[in-house]
Amino acid sequence: LMHFIGHEVKGYLTRDASAFAALADGDFGHLSDTTRQFVSRALAQSRDGALSVENILTASNQKKGTVSYTKEQFDLKELIADVIEKSKQTATDKNLDILFSADESGAPGFDKLTTSYTFNGDKAKLGDNVFRNIIDNSINYTPSGSVTVSLKKENLPDGKAGNKFVFSVKDTGIGITEEDKKLLFTEGGHGENSQKINVHSTGYGLFIAKNIVEAHGGTIRAESLGAGKGSTFIVEFPV
Repeated sequence: LMHFIGHEVKGYLTRDASAFAALADGDFGHLSDTTRQFVSRALAQSRDGALSVENILTASNQKKGTVSYTKEQFDLKELIADVIEKSKQTATDKNLDILFSADESGAPGFDKLTTSYTFNGDKAKLGDNVFRNIIDNSINYTPSGSVTVSLKKENLPDGKAGNKFVFSVKDTGIGITEEDKKLLFTEGGHGENSQKINVHSTGYGLFIAKNIVEAHGGTIRAESLGAGKGSTFIVEFPV
C-alpha cells in the first residue's frame, strides 16, 4: 500500500513539475516577474517533493534487494564536474564558494596513462544519489564559508596491490557530533540539529548513498571535529 501511494504521489508531483517547467520556459507565453518567481518556487518545491518520495521508495527497494545497477565505463572527473555545475546556483544563492580540484598526477608511481578517472559503474545512481547528494548536503548544512570537492587516486594501504579513487567533500558548516555520526548512514537517520537547518530532509539520502557505494565495492565515511567545525565526507572506490 505504501509503495502504491508513494508511486502515485511521485507521479502527481512529477507531472506538476513538468507543468511548472513548461510555464517557466515560456511555452505558454510571457510571464510577469511576479508570476515567474511564483512558478520558479513551485517548480523547485515540486521537484523536492518528488525527490523525497523517490528516496523513500529507493530505500525500500534496496532493503528488499530489488534495485538493479546498469554499469558502464565513464569518467568520474567529468561526472563530478557536471554535478557541481548543477549545484552551483544553490551555493551562489547562499554566498558560498564551491571549489573543485582533481589530482592530475595520481599517487606516487603512476604514469600518465594510469591517472585517468575511468570507472565502471552505474553513472546515473552514482551521480544523483551519491555525489550530488553529498555535495548538496554540504551546501544545505553550511550557512557560510565554502564547500571544497576533490578527487584523487591513491595507492591501497598496507602494501596491498592496486589503487583507489578518493572523492571527498569538505565544508565549513555545522559539523557533526559523535552521537550524530552514529545516525548518519542509517535509514531515516537525522542528527540532533539537522532538521533545524534542512526541514525537508527525509534522512534517507545518506542511507541510499551508502548502499550504492557498497554495491560498487566502495566505502563511505564522515569526519568532523564536532559541532560548528565543519565536516568532510569521503567516498573510496577500488580502481
